[in-house]
Amino acid sequence: MIVAAALPLLSASAADTPSQPAFRGRPLPALEKLMAATPFQDNNGALPPSGVYSGPLFKLNHDWPRQQPPLVNPPWRVAIGNGTINTKNASLYAKALKDAVATNARNLIMNYDTWDAAKAGWYNEPWLGSLREAIHGTYPAGLFGPGIFPNTGLKVPFQTHVLTYYDARAAWTVQKFWGETAMKPTLTTQASQFDEGAIIVKAAVFSSTDAKVQRDWWDAMRGAQEWPLYVAVDPNNESAQPQMWSGYVAQFDIIVKDTKSSPKTGWVFMTLVYDASLQGDVWDKMVPLGVQWGNDPQAVREGMPLVENWNNPAAPLYSTQTLGWGGRLSGPNDGARNDIAVNGKVMRNAPDSSCMSCHSTAQWNVAQHRMTSFLLPSFSTNSGPGFQTCGDDGKPNPDGKLICSPAPGSKEWMKWFQNRRGTQAMDPGSFATDFDEVFSYKALKLWWTATNPAKEAAPQLELVRQPQGAMKYNQYTGAPLPKPNN
Repeated sequence: MIVAAALPLLSASAADTPSQPAFRGRPLPALEKLMAATPFQDNNGALPPSGVYSGPLFKLNHDWPRQQPPLVNPPWRVAIGNGTINTKNASLYAKALKDAVATNARNLIMNYDTWDAAKAGWYNEPWLGSLREAIHGTYPAGLFGPGIFPNTGLKVPFQTHVLTYYDARAAWTVQKFWGETAMKPTLTTQASQFDEGAIIVKAAVFSSTDAKVQRDWWDAMRGAQEWPLYVAVDPNNESAQPQMWSGYVAQFDIIVKDTKSSPKTGWVFMTLVYDASLQGDVWDKMVPLGVQWGNDPQAVREGMPLVENWNNPAAPLYSTQTLGWGGRLSGPNDGARNDIAVNGKVMRNAPDSSCMSCHSTAQWNVAQHRMTSFLLPSFSTNSGPGFQTCGDDGKPNPDGKLICSPAPGSKEWMKWFQNRRGTQAMDPGSFATDFDEVFSYKALKLWWTATNPAKEAAPQLELVRQPQGAMKYNQYTGAPLPKPNN
């Protein structure tokens, strides 16, 4: 999920900010492995040796509910008097939503040795096993360097890993969409719609890419919960093998289907971030960065107020440095700032997305086996990654490392910042997947690659994995990675 305060839309300072440092990424599973993947496999096959790790391994929970659990007096609605959410009551909504998942979230984050997803009633989506590391079931997300988080004490570049769970009401839709075997999904808008009160959560873990510095590499993560991961550490070494490595649980996203509180989109998005300055346990220190329930399509220029977004004025500094376009919600893991080219002008680390704008692109074109529009503002193409790339001169270049982008605030740009319900696809010819990008951006691509009769990779699969050589795209957002040593 992507989440963001009243920052300039594309100020000179944003354009001058150092871009995300380039990394040579390890190739993800070979195409042959993806074609041989099964829907319910737990991990990518790399298991930690018993001599170095004896704790629990991730077990995919796909025993999805066969009937819809009841929903009675959702506390997040009660907190705002069963009215609509707004910038004045969003903090009350945020507290109630955090409290609603607290028991399971605290156990997942802090007590993994005794965590049992089945008993907790939290479930997973199929087809991502080929990407998951074995211990926590996380899969790769972003890569970041100190230039993105100035004045926060960040000492090394780091990579992020994410893990998603669906509560029972949300998993009811996963079952309807994928069926018992997950081999023949029901590819319709109706099947992908979540019911009222469905909750989806995502934990994000940050780990150092410096093999000499495993811990204490960022002041902002002091005292954060450590998770053991079985991953390759150095992204500059494509042949590096997985090893035991620690990461910090730094971000926790919660989204809820709530058409009563948020009638324009039907969803409310919230991001929690770790705040080392607070008292209490690790979960107590996870504080709201903000809440978003719409795309603020009326805010088309710098300085225009947001009325469908609330940002916590007390959020820690590092978490505010990755807010999205115009201050819209976006967390440190989420990739709402990118290197783009607009009318030939290069803009580095420019805010060009947000949580809801990214997730509102969730759709699938059955005939083309892909998402028609990219997650971020761009110009669609039928080849390569599915969007036009530009070179460092700002001109279109198929090998470029920048997104060729519409002008911020233009009609073409604002296509990504409209308030659509989850039943409305962004593009004609596609069906909507109700803000669920796991369906449309990852799982369906992996499913099609493994099951299609033509025995060919799904279009745009390169946005999820790289067949060989250095990675070209961020594994989480699909944005091009800069050239080495940029």
